[in-house]
Amino acid sequence: MSPLMQPIEQIASSDILSCTPETPVHQAAAMMMESGCGSIVVFDAPGHALGIWTETDALSIDLTDPVARRQPISQVMSTPVVTLSHQLSVHDAVGRFRSNGIRHALVEKHGDIVGLVSLSDVVLCQGTEAFLGLKRLDGILAPPAAILQADDSLTAALSCMREQQLTAIGIQFPDGSYGILTQRDVVGLVASGQTDADLGHICTRPVIGVSVSTSLLQARRVILQHQIRHLAVFDGDQRLVHIVGFREIIQSIEHEFLLELHGALRERDEALIQSRQSLLLADKVFEATMEGIVITDGNGIIQSVNPAFTRITGYSREEAIGKTPALLKSGKQSPEFYEYLWRCLRHDGAWQGEVVNRRKNGLLYTEHLSITAIRDERGECLHYVAVFSDITQRKQAEERLHFLANHDALTGLPNRTLFIEKLQSAVEQARQFDRRFALLFIDLDRFKMVNDTLGHHAGDELLVRIASELQRIVPNLSTVARLSGDEFTVLLENIVTVQQVASRAQSILDAISAESTVAGQGVFISASIGISMFPEDGAMADALLVNADTAMYRAKERGKNNFQFYTADMNARAIERLKMEYSLHRALAQDELEVWYQPKVELASGRIIGGEALLRWQHPDMGLISPAQFIPIAEESSLITSIGEWVLDNSCASIRRWRDAGLLQGRIAVNVSGRQLKYSSIVDTVAQALERMACPAARWSWKSPKAWPWMKTVAWWRCCTACRRWAFTCRLTISAPAIPACPTSSDYRCAA
Repeated sequence: MSPLMQPIEQIASSDILSCTPETPVHQAAAMMMESGCGSIVVFDAPGHALGIWTETDALSIDLTDPVARRQPISQVMSTPVVTLSHQLSVHDAVGRFRSNGIRHALVEKHGDIVGLVSLSDVVLCQGTEAFLGLKRLDGILAPPAAILQADDSLTAALSCMREQQLTAIGIQFPDGSYGILTQRDVVGLVASGQTDADLGHICTRPVIGVSVSTSLLQARRVILQHQIRHLAVFDGDQRLVHIVGFREIIQSIEHEFLLELHGALRERDEALIQSRQSLLLADKVFEATMEGIVITDGNGIIQSVNPAFTRITGYSREEAIGKTPALLKSGKQSPEFYEYLWRCLRHDGAWQGEVVNRRKNGLLYTEHLSITAIRDERGECLHYVAVFSDITQRKQAEERLHFLANHDALTGLPNRTLFIEKLQSAVEQARQFDRRFALLFIDLDRFKMVNDTLGHHAGDELLVRIASELQRIVPNLSTVARLSGDEFTVLLENIVTVQQVASRAQSILDAISAESTVAGQGVFISASIGISMFPEDGAMADALLVNADTAMYRAKERGKNNFQFYTADMNARAIERLKMEYSLHRALAQDELEVWYQPKVELASGRIIGGEALLRWQHPDMGLISPAQFIPIAEESSLITSIGEWVLDNSCASIRRWRDAGLLQGRIAVNVSGRQLKYSSIVDTVAQALERMACPAARWSWKSPKAWPWMKTVAWWRCCTACRRWAFTCRLTISAPAIPACPTSSDYRCAA
């Protein structure tokens, strides 16, 4: 704080020199000289100041009149006494001094006189050094020194001081030196009664002075050092140019203070403008922001809300102010939730999170809420500011994305990801509470035929119907999921007996196999179900799913449209099947496959007229393996195409050798898989094999999806008496002989 802005109470003197109204003037003057005071206050009663007599008042006393010196002080005192409030700043007090033409004033506090303040107190107060050090004596607004000669009379000096309102004059001696006569010297003369001497005898000599280049701060130090109140100022020629007293110093202090005050006021005005702009901006942000804002007092009573609050909640400003935020409570949060919220606000001063609240129209909405406590310098909470945004749509979108990520888009059932989570959870709960549950793995039979004949739209329609049927049939606490394609799973929890599971599986089969109408076409479809039980068939989710899948394949093998419980030997057979598939890959590379030929004999002559190529596998460890074991594996693993080409090449090579040796009569038949007919260019494959071995096509019987332009094709179906499967056979010849009758005799056996 600037020293001139401090209250006068801090610089006022509490020791007040006083007297009664009847005190003679010379006695009051003597009291002032003895105490070194520049004034004396006249009290007519305790605490009631009647007037004040100062050094300036002493100039009006006629020193040549003895009666004037002995008159009561009340006759010559100044009245009334100026009284200032103890809270008035030093700067304002100086202004009052200047406007009233005074140098002393009483200080009043709560109706009592507590001190006296003077210009001397202002000059001598701590903190004015910053102003005094900024200016030199030659830069102050001081009038030229009034100078009289040493032989001039006291009357002339007093007249000069009164007329020019001077506190001191200079006295010049014939030798060029100077003395000084001050108002305090006049008070001393009033006290002593000396009046007949000339100025040279009554002035103070030698005068204490400084150069005009001296700073005001240095000048004040000289005044304090010599206990004087006036200082002579000399120019470079040692001529007296000014007599500086406290009044001139005060004027300089005021000038510098006003400059500082103007700068401070300018900064204040700029700060106020910036603050006003900031407040305007804050108000615009408060009004225009999309987030709702609520301001409450320390007790949670709403004091202000912004328009976004009304838009989000439906409550107007008038309806909200004076209420608490409980106005929006939905009941979706527990009391413990709000206890934690308030604990965070008291401890950390902030909280943020998601809250479900209720609009005025009763609809629920989700908001992201941030609450901040506004505290004062003592840490007391003055306000709470809550900022919230409506995130209902975002939450719905997140929930939709979460649903899509964990559910099948077509049927709405849980997908594989979510089902595995539920299966794992069921395992943990069953293990914890010692319960059983069943996992049903459902695969639709002949679903591909529906897709291929009626289209994918019809297939999707069928899947939706089956999903709906599954949800209708299974108990409420069960889980139905679609893993992929036409594969579904059902999780039956809290199972007591196996009979319950079997009954439920049969209900599912009955519901699926019921006649359905898709794409305007009636269809019948069945399903194969594999069942695994916890904990008998696996202690982990993955094991249960694999075992249920294995049991489902056993149901497929047993004619479809049935269910099978998992048994331990199923895995053994599955592993054996995998081993055989691996060995079959190796067999082709290591020449473990062989082609045997079954001759065709003419009964009348006993002559061989043809034959049929048959595939056999000579395993190094397991010996001769039946085609009934490895041909289905080759079909499913797509090895049949490579194996078929290998059989064709070996047969051509054998035919060429027999022909060159003159042994071959008639044609050789080679069985070709339906996969080769569908997915490979069988005509090109046969043509290339015949060309490499230079074999005539007339020596062959083979299967073909098409004929070369110069070939004729004859086709028929044959039924194998061993496996009861129908095989499609094509006979190809060059010369297009007569078409024989369809061979349906029961002695025909396929390559298997």
